[in-house]
Amino acid sequence: MLPLDDLATGDGGMEGTAEMARRELAAFGDLLFQAERDVGRFSPAALMVRLLRVAALFPQAVDDTLMWQVTDLVAGREVGDRFKLVVIRMGWASLVQAEFKARGLRVVGQDTELRAKAA
Repeated sequence: MLPLDDLATGDGGMEGTAEMARRELAAFGDLLFQAERDVGRFSPAALMVRLLRVAALFPQAVDDTLMWQVTDLVAGREVGDRFKLVVIRMGWASLVQAEFKARGLRVVGQDTELRAKAA
């Protein structure tokens, strides 16, 4: 995981911070894809912790009440693991949507490639 202290300032001057956050968001999407297809064993609790860590990388994109609702559903016993996975996916999708609205969609690693070509 990324050091969250380094990301508290967002894009405010730290080179690569936004790119690292997008990489984490993409990696979590891949992890969810694997979990949805039963590749490996991922508990809803572990996935929820990872979602909260990724959400911390996008403080401007996350409403705390949304994360509390997702956390309550995942921590509860009222719903099954498959439904919990769907709720976690919805939380991830809300982060992707907020990032899209803020910066548009870009291929992860694209910024690095563009800088390398410009040099």
